[in-house]
Amino acid sequence: MKAKIKTQKLVLGSFLALIVISSFIYMPVIADSHDEDEDNDGIDDSYEEENSREVEIEYSPTEVNIESSLETNGDIENEFDITVKTSSDGLYVELEFEEEFEDNETEIEFGIRITEIVEFRDLVADGMYNSSNDETVKILKLDSFNPIQYTVETINNETVHVLFMETVDEVFTATLYATGEFANINGVVVTPTQVKFDVGIHNFNYTEIDSMLALKVKLESEVEVDYEEDDETEDEVEGRADNEYEVEVNLGIYEAFFSWIETAIIDGVEQEVKATPLDIDEEETKVYLNYPRGNEIIHDPKVGMADLLSRTGITNMIFIAAVALLTIPGLALLFRKRNKK
Repeated sequence: MKAKIKTQKLVLGSFLALIVISSFIYMPVIADSHDEDEDNDGIDDSYEEENSREVEIEYSPTEVNIESSLETNGDIENEFDITVKTSSDGLYVELEFEEEFEDNETEIEFGIRITEIVEFRDLVADGMYNSSNDETVKILKLDSFNPIQYTVETINNETVHVLFMETVDEVFTATLYATGEFANINGVVVTPTQVKFDVGIHNFNYTEIDSMLALKVKLESEVEVDYEEDDETEDEVEGRADNEYEVEVNLGIYEAFFSWIETAIIDGVEQEVKATPLDIDEEETKVYLNYPRGNEIIHDPKVGMADLLSRTGITNMIFIAAVALLTIPGLALLFRKRNKK
C-alpha cells in the first residue's frame, strides 16, 4: 500500500514537472546574464540571428517600398512589403505579406491611412472625439507633404532604415523605422517583422482655448478581413513592450496588426492616449487617436505581422517535457518493483 502511494506521488510529481517545464515555452526570449547580447539590446544574439531578415529599399520622393524577407538555405521562406506613400489623401502605410509552402501560397494585405487632425471640444468629457456628441471645431486635412527623406542610420549598433515625412506646414510629421534585426529605438524594441513610426503634431493653431485633438486613422484592405481589438499585444506577451493596444487584422491563419502605446509625450510629459472604438461601416473603417491639448505631441504606433518570429527553444522544451512525462512514471514503477522485493 505504501509503495502504491509513493508511486502515485511520483506520477503526480511528473505531471507537476511537466506543467513547470511547459510553462517555460511561453516565456519571452529575453537575454539574461548567461546569454550573449553583444549589441546590448536585451535580446539573445542567437535568437536575433535566427530571426534576422534581408531588407531592401526602393525610394522615390513620394513613395518608398521596404521589402523584408526571411531566407532559409538560400530560399525565401516568407516575405512582407511595407509601402509608404504621401499624397493628397494623407500618409498611407500598406503591408503585404506572402508565404509559399509546397504548392500553397498565402497572401495578406492591409493598410492604414492617416488623413486628418480634428480639433474638437469634448462636450461629454470622455476624452474621445465623437462627431455626433462633441463639437467639431476644425479639421486639418493632411493633403500636402514635402518630399520623403530617406536615410540609413546606426542606432544602438543596428542598421535602421529611417523615413521622415512632413506636411508642408510642418504641423504633422511621421518618422518610420525599419530594421532586419531587433533594435532598441528611443526605448522601444522594434522587431524585424514590424515597423515603428513616431507621429508628431507640432504647434497646432488651436481655435478654442478648451479644445483637444484627434488623429483620424483609416484601416483599408482590398480583400475581406476580420478586425479585432486587443489590449494585450504580442510584444507585451513576449516582454518587449508595456501598455500597448492594437487592432488585429485576421486573414485565415495569419494576423497583421496596427498597434500603439497608450500614452504620448505631450510638451515633455507622458499623458494618456484614448482611442475610440473601431468604427466599421460600408464607407470606411476608422479609429481616432485622441490627445490631451499640447504644442508638441509625440506618439508611437507600429504596423507589422504577428507570430512570424521563431520560438527558440520550444522544440527542445517540448521534447524535455515529453521525456519527463514518459520517464518519471517509468522510474516510479521501477521503484515500486524494488520496494516489492
